[in-house]
Amino acid sequence: MAEYNALIVACTVIVIGLLASPALAGERAPGDIVSICIDGGSQEHPDIDGDMVVWEDGRNGRSIYYSSGTGSAGRKVAGEGTGQRYPSVSGDYVVWEENRNMSPDIYFFGPSTDTIPLTDDPADQRMPVVHGDHVVWYDARGGSTDICLYTIETGSETFLSCSPVTEWKPALSERYVVWEESTGNGDIWLYDIWNGEKQQITRNGARQTYPAISGSRIVWEDYRNGAPDIYLFDLDNPSAGAQRITDDPEWQVSPSIDGDLIAWEDRRDGIWNVYICDLSLGKDKQMPVIPSATEQLYPAVSGDRVVWQNGRGEGSDIYAFTYFSGAAPVAEFSADPTEGGAALNVRFIDQSAGDPDAWEWDFGDGNTSTSQYSWHNYEIPGNYTVSLTVHNEFGSDTVTKTDLIHVGPPEPPVISFWGEPLSGPAPLMVYFYGDLPDYATAWLWDFGDGETSTHRDTRHRYDRPGVYNVSLTCDNAGASATHTEYGYITVYSATPTPTVTPTVTPTVTPTVTPTVTPTVTPTVTPTVTPTVTPTVTPTPTVNVTPTPTQTATPTPTQKPASSGGGGGGGGGGGGGGGGGGSAPVWSTPKLTPTPTPTVTAKPTSREADSGRLHLGETGLVDQVARIRSSDGVVTLTIAEGVRAVDAAGNPLAAVTLAAINAADVPAAPGAYVFSGYACTAGPEGAVFSPPVTLSFNFTQEQWNAVYNGSMQDGLVVQRYNRSAGTWEEVPTTVLPETRSVTAEVMHFSAYALFAAAPEDGAAQAVAADTGRGLTAGREIPYAHLIPGLLALIIAGAGALLYFRKDEP
Repeated sequence: MAEYNALIVACTVIVIGLLASPALAGERAPGDIVSICIDGGSQEHPDIDGDMVVWEDGRNGRSIYYSSGTGSAGRKVAGEGTGQRYPSVSGDYVVWEENRNMSPDIYFFGPSTDTIPLTDDPADQRMPVVHGDHVVWYDARGGSTDICLYTIETGSETFLSCSPVTEWKPALSERYVVWEESTGNGDIWLYDIWNGEKQQITRNGARQTYPAISGSRIVWEDYRNGAPDIYLFDLDNPSAGAQRITDDPEWQVSPSIDGDLIAWEDRRDGIWNVYICDLSLGKDKQMPVIPSATEQLYPAVSGDRVVWQNGRGEGSDIYAFTYFSGAAPVAEFSADPTEGGAALNVRFIDQSAGDPDAWEWDFGDGNTSTSQYSWHNYEIPGNYTVSLTVHNEFGSDTVTKTDLIHVGPPEPPVISFWGEPLSGPAPLMVYFYGDLPDYATAWLWDFGDGETSTHRDTRHRYDRPGVYNVSLTCDNAGASATHTEYGYITVYSATPTPTVTPTVTPTVTPTVTPTVTPTVTPTVTPTVTPTVTPTVTPTPTVNVTPTPTQTATPTPTQKPASSGGGGGGGGGGGGGGGGGGSAPVWSTPKLTPTPTPTVTAKPTSREADSGRLHLGETGLVDQVARIRSSDGVVTLTIAEGVRAVDAAGNPLAAVTLAAINAADVPAAPGAYVFSGYACTAGPEGAVFSPPVTLSFNFTQEQWNAVYNGSMQDGLVVQRYNRSAGTWEEVPTTVLPETRSVTAEVMHFSAYALFAAAPEDGAAQAVAADTGRGLTAGREIPYAHLIPGLLALIIAGAGALLYFRKDEP
């Protein structure tokens, strides 16, 4: 029974260990990790300056290698099995200790020299460090160990007359030499290269050792609290004294520093891992570069890069970490408009600095938002204080603007709208856009044929020929107004398919008397037999180049006959322009050659050519521009009065819109699945104020695949932020009756339509329905535990069988 209890306890411990979150090891520092050298042998004691990394290498006994890239085997500087150790690098200079002549000497490698010895004395010279134009090392030529300062340019040597502890290297900067002096139990001392003065930095009774220096800052490992901590002293702020960086009860040793970045070995996670502290964020911000189950030793820092010796069985490798330094963001925003009558619809624009990745808006009326850019509707008169809190991995900041928004009593809205196309054959589908006012809270369209709609932007199909008045009524917190466009839509009959084609071979001599105007309306007096009675089909605009006299063998075809008036439409051919009374019944022979009418389709007075922007003298768009993607699904509409600029702030002349293949769309955000429809609007970085409208318009079959009645709140358009690598929601309106989804966009980038992720595996069913490969941005929970749990089951079963075999 005791064996079973032991087994249960062991299994419980294993399960707890597997389920423990890796975050328990501490928040990992932001940055990238790469291997510098992972070849055979053991690579140890690295140093770094800029892109250059050097280390001891065990592939050839003991050699010095260097590398300026990642993942390579490195190149050998020196080494023939003569005990090369403790390399140091600065710029193109490399120094090391080498036991070539029965005792250790200092060797030097530079771009203008081959490997040369800096010392050849039989006494020991050990642990060199190079920085700029100087090299220091421990030197026993005087009978006792001292520190020698060597000037590369002149070859001169200066002894510092000290008694250093030689367990670790001295430290060197442009101006100072720092070391552990054997006074007391070990203190930190400094030598000023510029004036030749020495200074004692610490006077504590405990040991201070392993110093490092950058500029005016010195760090070391300090035993005054029992277990060693990392301490710092700033020569430019001596009154602050020695400052404690770490206070964890576990050991922190072997510090290195460059600028604001400190790195050290830390055992707070149960094994030696490299930790860093960015002093610009405060000394309490301490992070592991990568929590690991293998030892990480001897870190060295240069700029934002850290290198270290990483355990590998009996050997070790060299790894590097590039730290993504940064600071907390600074919150700022703007709002437009800031005053007006209720209901007041306000656009809030984030203008924060420091790359925030999360936003919290408080609009002052009890409502909040987490979108970067947000619209908010104030329905009750009053003054409102608005605040924005922004976050990133380095911290957060809040800005509050007191009584920013002033909302007065409701005002009747001033209404305008537009539609397209305004004429055409039945059935005619017309798209209507209620582009003003932005602050209305309700819309009611009357299309003139008995049908209505309550959406701001909508579409309507006219099935019968006729001329229709269109009106839009808008409500603003109880104050409403109506605008009507009379005779706005013209729907005419489609051209019939002729069914009588008599065979006639007369000789026809038509007389053509053209009237020369911008749109030519010829008067034709033909002599024709037989007689055909047609149906009138007006043509909006026809430009004809007539041939005055033709003789031909005609084949009569069915043509329209006019009954008085001006022939219908805008001066079209075929209807005639005769005076009062009934027009004669006639048919037009086929002439040789046949006059070819040129039909010129003209945009509406408010719409510019697709893709190009027409800017007025004020720099604002003064004609509506509309462009569609090649697949016909996505439409971009830029209204009049919009300010459009490129990424450099210059006026924008043209825009583009292109569909994106599903395979090229970045992974969907975790709570959504990709609908299969995405586009990219260009040029990248263009900005619009106020926002422009991006619409996804679907056929019935496409709509059925992406939408069902319960998903109206689940469809959302999102913008891809390339710098942050994330999707961000934009204001979205779902219009089921028009099978469309519209979004208000201010910045040009990639946009995609997403649906809320279904539960219980329904995402796969949705993907199958759309046929466009919906993708979800989720991973299998605790996937990393599966191998461990399987091992646990196998181990438990084996132990159970083992214990049972000994039972009687």
